[in-house]
Amino acid sequence: MKYPIPATAGGYVLRRPLAAVASLSLSDVWRFTIRHWGLLAALALTFGIHAPTLRYFFDGDDFVVLGSVEYLGGPAYVIDTFRMHDIVPNWRPLTGAVYAVEWELFGLNAMAWRSVNLAVHLSSMVILYTLVARVTKRPSIGALAAIVFGVSGAHFDTVTYVTALPHILATFFTLASLLAIVSYAQDGERNPWAFWASFGLFTLAFLSNEGAFIYGPVIVLAYALFAARWHNAPLRLVLHGLPFAVLSVGWFAFYQTADLPQLKFDGFYWGPHVFDNYAVYLSYIAYPAEAIPLEPNTLRSVIAGAVIAAGAFFIVIGPNLARVCVLGIAVALLPFVPVEIWTASRYTYAAVAFFAPVVAIGAYYVFDRVRSSHQYVRIPATLVALLFVATVAGLYSWQTFARDRMSGERTDRWQLLANELERNYETVPAGTTIWIVDGPWTNPMEQYTWVPSVARSIYGDASAFNLPRGEFAKAPPSTENALFLEWANGGLRPMSESQVKALLAGEESVTR
Repeated sequence: MKYPIPATAGGYVLRRPLAAVASLSLSDVWRFTIRHWGLLAALALTFGIHAPTLRYFFDGDDFVVLGSVEYLGGPAYVIDTFRMHDIVPNWRPLTGAVYAVEWELFGLNAMAWRSVNLAVHLSSMVILYTLVARVTKRPSIGALAAIVFGVSGAHFDTVTYVTALPHILATFFTLASLLAIVSYAQDGERNPWAFWASFGLFTLAFLSNEGAFIYGPVIVLAYALFAARWHNAPLRLVLHGLPFAVLSVGWFAFYQTADLPQLKFDGFYWGPHVFDNYAVYLSYIAYPAEAIPLEPNTLRSVIAGAVIAAGAFFIVIGPNLARVCVLGIAVALLPFVPVEIWTASRYTYAAVAFFAPVVAIGAYYVFDRVRSSHQYVRIPATLVALLFVATVAGLYSWQTFARDRMSGERTDRWQLLANELERNYETVPAGTTIWIVDGPWTNPMEQYTWVPSVARSIYGDASAFNLPRGEFAKAPPSTENALFLEWANGGLRPMSESQVKALLAGEESVTR
C-alpha cells in the first residue's frame, strides 16, 4: 500500500516546539491550527470526554500506593519498590518515584493525580499523531489514529485511574521510542542521538512498567523496515537491535529464573485460557461495548477472528507502519493474557495505541480508493468519511463516558470512608488499629489491603478493618491501641467503652 503524495514528511510533524513557542505570532498560530486542526480536535474531544473523571476520588486499590508512601516516606517507598519489598505485585521503580513526588505535591487531592494521568494520555496522542503523520505524510490519518486512541472505550476507567499510571507512562515512552527510531531511520541514520534517545525512552518505558520489555522486538522491527543502510551492511541491523535485545532478553531470563512473589502470582500461567483472553482483548479493542467480559462469546470470537485476519492482511500488504503496529498489538497483550482469574480494561491500553494507526491507515485507504474512482464522487466520499469518523468517535466517546461515570461513582464510598475517618479522628497514636463495625466496605479484597491502606494514607502508622458485628465476638480483637467506630445513619461514630465491651461479648449494646 502506497501513498503517492509528493509532499515531504517533515511538513507534517511537530518540530522544534520550544523554539516555535518563543517566536509565535498570530499568523503562526493560525497556520498551525489549519495544518493540525485534526489533532487539536482529537485533543479537545478526548479532554472533554475524560474531564468529568477529574472530580472523582481515589478508588480502593489506589490507597495501597498512597498508604505505603505515607507510611514509609517517599524515599523509602521508592527504595522498597526498587528492591521489590513493597506490597504491590510488580516492579515499576520509575512509576514508584512519580507516585512519591505526586504524594509530596498533592496528598489526597485526587483531581491533581488524575490530571497528571490525563496529561500523559494527551501527550501520547500528540506523539502518535506525529509518528503516523510523518510516516504516511497525511495529517488526516494521524488525526484519525489520535481520535481512536484518545477516546476508545476499550480503556475506560484507565486514562485517569490513578494506579493505571504504569500503563499510561509505559505507553507514552514506548510511542516516543518508536517515533525516535523511525525518525532516525528515515533521516538516513545521520543523528546517532536519535537512536540512543529511542533506547533511553524504551528503558524508561520498562522502568515504568516492567511488562514493557516486550516492546523491544517492535522497536527493532521499526528500524529494520524504515532504515535502508543495513541492507548493504547486515551487521548494522544486529548492532542496532543489540541494546534492545539485551534489555528484553535479560529481563525475561531474570523473570523466568527468579522466584519472587512480587513478579509471579497465583492465576498467572500459560494454558488454554490464553487463547480465550486474546479473543476477549482483540475483540474488545475493536468493539468496546459494555464491561469487558471474562470469556469470549460467539460474537467476540468472530470479531477477534476478523481482527486477526485484518492483521494478517496488513502484514502481507503493508504499509510498514501497519506491520509494526500489528506486531505491537500482539505483544502489547502478551504480558496479560496469561492471567486466568480476571480481565481488565487497562490491559488493552497499549494495544489500542497500536490498533489505532492500523484502523486509520485502513480507513483512509478505502476512502482514498473510493474518492479517486470518479471526480463526482470526491465530495460525497469526503462527507461520508467525515460522518463515519464522527459516528465512530461519538460511539466510542459515549461508551467511554458511560463506563467512566459508573466507575467514578464507585469512588464515592472511598471518599466517604476517608471523610468519616478524618471527621472522627484528626490524628491517632502510632500503631493504632481502627475497628469499623457493620460498615459497607465488606468485599474480601477490600478487607485485605484497601481499607487498612485508607487509614494508613491518612494517619501513617495506623490501619483500619471493617467487620460485621457478629464477627467481633467470634474472635475478639485486642482493645489496646484500638479505636472502634460503628456504622449508623450513613456515617461512622465512635463507640463508648460499654458499647465496645458489649460488642466483644456478643451482646446488644443498651445504647445502640
